[in-house]
Amino acid sequence: MRIVHLIGRFVLALAFLGCADQARRMEHPADPDGEYSAQISAARRLLGQKETWAHRAEWEVNRQNDGWEVVAWRVEHPDRRGPLRYLPWGYSVIQLDSRCVPTHYRRKG
Repeated sequence: MRIVHLIGRFVLALAFLGCADQARRMEHPADPDGEYSAQISAARRLLGQKETWAHRAEWEVNRQNDGWEVVAWRVEHPDRRGPLRYLPWGYSVIQLDSRCVPTHYRRKG
């Protein structure tokens, strides 16, 4: 009986983590020709070297203490709106320094 209880808790924790990832997905992408065009351009060049889906990415740009974090979201469902356009694991994170030079790349999915 104790094992069943532990399995139930494990399943509940997994469900909670899945919901947390889903809530994290971007609501509104940054305009590639807007305020963050330099950051998106630098991130797009690197993403194009690493992934086959760079042409369908949408962008989230966050200011960091020493540069920028640019999240490239892979659009999987172009007919949907908001965060439903992306899978929770369908993104890559590109770190840029203050000159928009890539310093780190991390693939999430």
